[in-house]
Amino acid sequence: MRYDVAIVGAGPAGAATAIHLARGGQHVALVDRATFPRDKPCAEYLSPAAEPLLAQLGIGDLLDAARPHRLRGFRIFAPNGRTFQGDFAATRAPDGASLFETGLVIPRSRLDAAILMGARRAGAEAREGWRLGQMERLDDGDWRLHPVGAASEPIEARLLVAADGLHSTVARRLGLHVVSHMRKIALVAHMRGIAGVGAYGEMHVAGRRYVGVAPLEPPERGGLCNVAMVVDEARDGRSLAGKPEAFLLDALQTFPALRGRLDSLVVERHTLAVSRLSVRARRLSDAHLLLVGDATGYYDPFTGEGIYRALFGAGLASEVALPALAANDLSAARLAAYDRAHQRAFRGKRLIEQIIQTAVQYPPLMDHIARTLGRHKAMADTIVAVTGDFLPASAVLRPGYLLRLVV
Repeated sequence: MRYDVAIVGAGPAGAATAIHLARGGQHVALVDRATFPRDKPCAEYLSPAAEPLLAQLGIGDLLDAARPHRLRGFRIFAPNGRTFQGDFAATRAPDGASLFETGLVIPRSRLDAAILMGARRAGAEAREGWRLGQMERLDDGDWRLHPVGAASEPIEARLLVAADGLHSTVARRLGLHVVSHMRKIALVAHMRGIAGVGAYGEMHVAGRRYVGVAPLEPPERGGLCNVAMVVDEARDGRSLAGKPEAFLLDALQTFPALRGRLDSLVVERHTLAVSRLSVRARRLSDAHLLLVGDATGYYDPFTGEGIYRALFGAGLASEVALPALAANDLSAARLAAYDRAHQRAFRGKRLIEQIIQTAVQYPPLMDHIARTLGRHKAMADTIVAVTGDFLPASAVLRPGYLLRLVV
């Protein structure tokens, strides 16, 4: 079959890109090795600025049917027990109105299925259970993708979009991924019975590990939570090998602000694990090729912006791809505009991720930052707004803010 665009990976990045391109008049094939709905190791938190991006995709009805839970902000717990809280609604526009009231928490099984349905409604041809086999570049630069097995015929397309995640098969085969020296493992489970969880997400830091607790439903509906822990592979990899759930349950007891809140803990969904969290892409485009979502690279999930990054990046990719397809110019030089736009959009946030990772690995610094932000609520609201993607990174990176934070 011949298409304008073939997208490998039907998660939020791939399905959102498919919606934009199909609406732009392109014939789009969207393929994924999984069948939906499916679970995914993810914190399942959507920063406040992600909701307008979902609205732009025209899937408001599907999102409402998925019953997301709303968070008012985050509470951060330092290794020594100090706490600070940031409220989304505290950040206001010049007219005094809150920029955002809430963020969302929604299981990936529901979110991904909703965006995929939106892609089908927009006109993309989605194929589930389609596993990529051989990739060929044709003489004119177009692509031919062969599925594993004889279930369907090859796909040919002018533009290939790699949206196949953190360990992207497409990026790896093309030599575009560089594995970071920072080796992290994430463990994710659904649990009930964590006392004291309500309208705020929580991040706990201790022992150079961190864990996020995001309520998927309010206490009156059962209090189901997403629990996502990130650990160092060199230190903890051998201990958790073959028994990630037992390791996760034991490690939760090491966080001071969680002790005493886990007596009624029940695991609702088995623990999912993903390793080699940090990767970097040498570039995000080439002739007839774009990378979107986690395939563009991933550093650290503490700030929880992965889904926002996927949705926003899908919009950037379509803004470059649609005129390039219309002009029949899919050269590397033309598509490099996407690299530049992506860097402008995310380089400040990446620097903040690196600062936060340094604080996580150096407990005295994390304790000091928590003490400062606990005393200065406006500063705490600012950093939560930046990590919530509705204030620019410059609001934290300006010298005055950093000086107050660390001195």
